[in-house]
Parts: sequence; C-alpha cells; structure tokens
Amino acid sequence: MRKNDSIKACGRTINYEIVYSKKRRKAAIVVRPDLSVEFRAPHGLSREAIREMVQKKAAWVQEKLDWFEVNRLPCQEKEYTDGEKFLYLGKEYPLTVLPVEGIKKAFASFSGSEITVLLPEPAPEELKPSLVKKAVWNFYSECAEKEVEKFLKAYAEILNIDIPAFKVKHQKKRWGSCSADNVLRINFQLMMAPPEQLEYVVVHEICHVKEKNHSVKFWDLVGELMPGYQVHRKSLKKDGWRYVL
Repeated sequence: MRKNDSIKACGRTINYEIVYSKKRRKAAIVVRPDLSVEFRAPHGLSREAIREMVQKKAAWVQEKLDWFEVNRLPCQEKEYTDGEKFLYLGKEYPLTVLPVEGIKKAFASFSGSEITVLLPEPAPEELKPSLVKKAVWNFYSECAEKEVEKFLKAYAEILNIDIPAFKVKHQKKRWGSCSADNVLRINFQLMMAPPEQLEYVVVHEICHVKEKNHSVKFWDLVGELMPGYQVHRKSLKKDGWRYVL
C-alpha cells in the first residue's frame, strides 16, 4: 500500500511517498537521484509517527536532495533511434534500426556488436520510435526470462525447493520482489547490468521463499548461495540509475 504525505522543514516542503509492507520490521527513508523521497514503513505504523520520524531526519533528507540537485544525473530517457547506445549485460552497444519489407512486426536481436531492430517497411515516421521501443522491450524481456529461469533452476536445486513461479516486468523502483505466495517478480531492465547483478537479485528473491524478512538468517542464506554478494549489491546500488529503458 502506498500513500503520499509531506512535512515542512529546513525552510522547505519535503514531499514523500509512504510504502507499507507487512514483511518490513524497521522503517527506512530512501532519497533517490530523481529527487523523490520514499518512506518504507512496517504495516500499521501511523502517519503521525512517520511524520515525526521524517522530521527528525529532515536535515539528512535535505542534504541528500541538495547533493542530487547539484550532481543531477543526465537524462536516461531513451529516444529509440538509430545509433543510440544501449547497455546490455553491462556493456554499451549501438542500436541499429533497419527498415525491412515483407515483415509484419518489428523485432530486435543481439549480434555480438550491436542491438539490431528490423522494422516493417513502410511504417509512418511518427510511429517508428514506438515500434522500435516495443521491439527492444520485448527483446530485453525475453532475454531476462531465459536468464532468470536458468538461475532459478540452479538455486532451487541447491535449496531443495520447487522452482518458484516468476514474472519479468518493467518496474521503475524495484529490481525484484517475492510475494506472500512465493511468486517472484524480476525487473527485466536488469539485462542492462552485468550478469552478476541480475544473479544477485534472483538469489535475493529466491531466498525470500525460505525467509520472508531481511533477518540475519536471510542474509546468511544469501551469502551461502552467493559468496561475495555484497560486491554486486553495492554495484547495483551505485550503477542502477543507468539501467533505464
């Protein structure tokens, strides 16, 4: 469940989104590079208590917002045009758009040196970016399904559990999640990251099948499955802003 709220502090209004979770035990505040603020709250925490906690952290929140404002990241919005650079498995490749007669829909593939989109010809000029976008998203989604399934098979066997159901989705704020009924959701934009970061997210979420919270026991299990996961977790936090389609 999500709610929006705000407080006045440090001479400014701080707007934030409250995200409730039944699995969360401790509250946390996240300040994002896009200048959004998220308050992650345990289920049942009152709005008044949240406001008080945000008020206490207001100086820190404002410091983070000011830093991101000064060091604002370049716009990551894609135009889906020929020659544009796209990350795939941690490396940048150019997008090549090729008009082709005789095909009914656009589709994308990876050649080893570029991401190629074959575009039906003729196609209205104003529709080309959206057709290319759909093909690129389908490509990343299909690749993610294969990779996630591969990792889940391997780790489910180690954990001696059935392979959990999963979905790959485009998500703006989450790399992955595990529902109460053990359905995993993985952000297919992770195909832009080095493979180890996708693997870490899969390991993280499959461990929630066994441990529903982020207890010491949970992190110990993550470490057993993927020694050195901290490196990939840190890298994902550092570079995740780049993985945008």
